[in-house]
Formats: sequence, C-alpha cells, structure tokens
Amino acid sequence: MAMTIKGTGIVSTTDFHSIKWTGKTKSGKACTINLNNAINMGNIDLSMVEKDDTVAQLTFTGAYNNTDYMVSTEGDMEEPWSITFAGGASDAAAGTILLGAGVVSIDNVDVALTRGGSQFTVEREFREINADGDRGPVKDRVVIDASRATLTLNALTFLTSMSRIYAGIAVST
Repeated sequence: MAMTIKGTGIVSTTDFHSIKWTGKTKSGKACTINLNNAINMGNIDLSMVEKDDTVAQLTFTGAYNNTDYMVSTEGDMEEPWSITFAGGASDAAAGTILLGAGVVSIDNVDVALTRGGSQFTVEREFREINADGDRGPVKDRVVIDASRATLTLNALTFLTSMSRIYAGIAVST
C-alpha cells in the first residue's frame, strides 16, 4: 500500500506535541528531557546520498501557552521544558550525563531511531534594569525577556511518523 505525504499549508493545534528524550547517566540511571507544546518548524530536507542512509535533522521547539502578561494565569509563563534525573542531585553533577544514545518519543510514542546523537539547548535573553551609578548587574533587577528550548536530533527512521514530526503536513495511505 502506498503512502502519500503532502503539505496542508496551515499549522494546527495538532502540530504541537509533548517531546521526550530519555537516556542514561554514566551510573546507569535515567535522564529525561521534556519539551511541552513542542513544534518542529523546520523544513523537510532529505539528502539522498549514494551508499548511505538518509538522516533527517529534526528540531523541536517548546511553545508557551500564553505570553500576554495582562491576562496570563499562574503557570502560563513557565518555560516549556524540564530535565529529570532519576538518581537525584548526586547524578546531576558535571560529567555524569551520557549524552548520545537515547530514545525520542512524541506524545509517549517512540518515533525514530537516531544516528549522530541529539542536542538540547535553552537559549535565554537576559535584561539588566540599570540605574545611574550601577557598576554591573544588580540583584533583583535582572529579568528573563525570552527563552527558547529546542531538541535537535538526527533521525534515521521517521517516515511512518512524518505527520507527527513535521507541522503542516498530511499523510495518507
């Protein structure tokens, strides 16, 4: 049976998912990175190389529920990511995370094998509220203006999950 993939031209609420990367620390305990309301705004880019497998780079970005301070309710401005160490704080020390092999799932369903690892990044924009005479940053006058959490992975197998991986597409059989 044939499978057809085509663009819909719109981003819908079903294009946002819970993304989870699960790996292990050097001590063998689980490390989980969660992205809430995540969307892949990347392009479909399939490199066809002779005598090699096609590996697509996928980047998921966590989205906020609401950014309107005037109407936001408690919790709406919480950053859409978390990292959990099963071993507690003792396993969170520098150098104990085995960054590399892990499982990526969308809405608690494993979606792809990876090749070449994954990368989790939180880019933050800080702003200092300065007053005359300040010599540098002043406690209680530093705010976060922006935060963007992304999980990038190199997917070896993903075709059966394309409608969950890419925004604005439909898959039919």
